[in-house]
Amino acid sequence: MTDTANLSARPDMDEIHEAALRIYMEGLGLPEGEAIDFINRYVASNYGLLTNEPIVMAEGPWLYTREGRKIFDGVAAYSAANLGHNHPLVREVLQHFLNHQSPTVLGRFLPDPFLGLLGKKITGMTGFEKFLPANGGVEAPEAAIKLARRWGHRVKKVSGTPEILYFSGCFHGRTLTVTQVFEEAEAIDDFGPFVEGFKKVEFGSLEALKEAISENTIAILIEPVQGEGGINIPPEGYLPGLHKIAKENNVLVIYDEVQTGWGRTGKLFAWEHEGERTRPDILCVGKSISGGYAAISGILADSELMDLFDPGSHGSTFGGCPISSAIALASLEAIEMEKLPEMAVIKGEYVMKRLGEIAGKSNIIKEIRGLGLMIGIELKDDGPDGHDIAEKMYEKGMILKDTHRWTLRFTPPIVAEIEELDYALGLMEEVFC
Repeated sequence: MTDTANLSARPDMDEIHEAALRIYMEGLGLPEGEAIDFINRYVASNYGLLTNEPIVMAEGPWLYTREGRKIFDGVAAYSAANLGHNHPLVREVLQHFLNHQSPTVLGRFLPDPFLGLLGKKITGMTGFEKFLPANGGVEAPEAAIKLARRWGHRVKKVSGTPEILYFSGCFHGRTLTVTQVFEEAEAIDDFGPFVEGFKKVEFGSLEALKEAISENTIAILIEPVQGEGGINIPPEGYLPGLHKIAKENNVLVIYDEVQTGWGRTGKLFAWEHEGERTRPDILCVGKSISGGYAAISGILADSELMDLFDPGSHGSTFGGCPISSAIALASLEAIEMEKLPEMAVIKGEYVMKRLGEIAGKSNIIKEIRGLGLMIGIELKDDGPDGHDIAEKMYEKGMILKDTHRWTLRFTPPIVAEIEELDYALGLMEEVFC
């Protein structure tokens, strides 16, 4: 017979406090060599480590090792930390949320006031009518692709395989659907067969786009500024021309602004640089919507399109859960309070000017390009490559991240002060010159 007396036995609060302290201190105090050994031994090796120094604290644009070394974050987790690390507003909202024992996760069949408030806030800020929440950034283009395909079948009524156009140099994540569009061999080798219905187009060429569209084309998927591809900015007039072609051919436009969104380029979203004529049908968002506190993403669209989703057609357990919604609400409020788009313009202009001066004295920099605080430093191919430079920068006390070997991305937290950016630029001058 089952002994039911012990079924309700739970640890008391003293035991919980003791366990919590033990868990935290074990992580904080794990010796450097042991931490790296555990990562290498127990964690999949799908990422390479820039350093063997565990990072144990962060604030604003600064990261700190356990030994107290101070590192300037020049990448901001690929723009997930536009607000810097441990933003006080998001942290305080999260503390209130936890202190009041709010449910952290609910089935979406139960109403959650925080999700309702997030929907109202994010649609008000962006001008779209509806928001579909998700988790990691790649879930946004995945959801957008599903929505576009349903539109292709039900509204455009394509007779063959619905086709989505994507662009050379693009990056939309690493799930099986979208990893095929990434051009790096290690990202695509031996992962096939891939999902059908995708066609590559030369980035920046309207003629190539016109030629690629067929009667089965349902959508164009594009980053208005390519991030992983090397901070590639399309030619002036390209995005308006793309929209004109899409409209003439009854094709949806999907913008992936997971990296470029929330102020990074000097507008709330990069598409806004060209005005309402380039407003997308579906907008993918992520990264900085969470203030760096959680995995939060989603898509935005107007009701006519979004209402093609009905109960059971799409969803996730944690997408739009109460704790994520509360965090996102606080992050959006902080983005407005910090005036991130305006700050990205001012600070971006300052950084671009200084980097131009550094490039003029350097014999290894080929080109500086950027928009707002989304900046690429392309190196000459007869000197040290991006990974070599990234390692030297880390030794100096700063993180830069290379992509496609010869380009370094400088995307610091937008909240970094001019004096802090000056510090980072000084380190870059030492290495580049």
